[in-house]
Amino acid sequence: MSSKSTSCKIDQRAIDKYAKLQRQLGERVTLSDSVCSGLKLVINNQSASWTYAYRKRGYADGGKRHPQRTLKVGDPATLSPAEARLKVDQVKALVREGGDPAVEQRKVEAEQRAEEARRKTLDQWLYRYSVTEMKDGETKYQRDEIRNIRFGLDEIGKLDAFPNELTSKDIRSLIALHENRPATARQRFGAISRFLDYLLDEEVIAINPASSVSKKRRPKPPKHRSNFYTFVQLRSLWHADGLKPEYQRYLRFMITSPLRAKEGANLRWEQVDLDRAEIKLGSEDTKNSEAFIMPMNDIALEVIGEAGDATAHVFPLSRRAGAQMKSWSHFNNKVREASGVQDFILHDLRRTFSTLMAENTDVSETLIDGLLNHKQAATRSGVIRHYQQAKHVEHRREVMAKWGELLEGWV
Repeated sequence: MSSKSTSCKIDQRAIDKYAKLQRQLGERVTLSDSVCSGLKLVINNQSASWTYAYRKRGYADGGKRHPQRTLKVGDPATLSPAEARLKVDQVKALVREGGDPAVEQRKVEAEQRAEEARRKTLDQWLYRYSVTEMKDGETKYQRDEIRNIRFGLDEIGKLDAFPNELTSKDIRSLIALHENRPATARQRFGAISRFLDYLLDEEVIAINPASSVSKKRRPKPPKHRSNFYTFVQLRSLWHADGLKPEYQRYLRFMITSPLRAKEGANLRWEQVDLDRAEIKLGSEDTKNSEAFIMPMNDIALEVIGEAGDATAHVFPLSRRAGAQMKSWSHFNNKVREASGVQDFILHDLRRTFSTLMAENTDVSETLIDGLLNHKQAATRSGVIRHYQQAKHVEHRREVMAKWGELLEGWV
């Protein structure tokens, strides 16, 4: 914005006159007070403020004078010209004593902001965190992160507490609460710790209480599951009589295609290309937030059937139309009852695919692992992961065709 400057004795009449002139010109008008040296009134389109320019006494390192600072001392709506001059006299006195009013003012403002921040509850800060840092849960990771923070704070009764009321003891009690569920404990602990790091960066808290939890007290990684199913068990799962039709159709599809449970359950017809015999998942649909193509073999196409409404779920597993599947424990129990496979866990089907393909074919582990869509697969670690971007779709199609042939022989 261009600026017009003039010097005069600032009084209410002068303020009204030059405020009118500013509206006519549409540019900033700066009045320098002829009574109090250094005092200025800056009039902008939407606001006006009293300012005072000064230099701190003495010399900075290197023998140079300190840089000039401009201090806002108020606005004409709350401070008359006489009051503004008095305030500037107080600033001048502070400068003569070697003080730096701008630094002092910033300290006061920082303390005020910190006090305002401390008056917000963890729930209010979580909302801000979800918007600014987690982008309102655009990806599955972000949604899980927000959910774990909210659940964790609620479980220890701290969701409506203030940030400085959360202690290391609270974090330890959360870990103890999930002593028999180590995976859940690690998810809660990690998500809350990252949230508290955000509050630390925002200067809301002085220390992250999660970082004060000793390594001995922190949740240990859960033991890796090694269970997979034999072809005899796969046959039992495939012919699990007594399951409701949609459960059986979904189970059979998950046997044919090693997607993650929720990727399959949330699959929509618009993601299925029957002509190309493939499933296309966007980055927002996968656990690792990377787009993925899963080829379908003949047996998978037979299970999935004819296309339906584009936006509808391929497998309507919930009783509520269009709702996502949430009753996973119920689903697993029903499958166990119907199949006789008492240790059935849906995720073990992915391990079964990987193991049986490696044992019964000469397909490379690289291609098998690629079909599991792992973020940091052992086969793509280090520098190669950043340079090797090939998807090997046609090779994956061949792998899935071999898996289909094996299944047709077993089930």
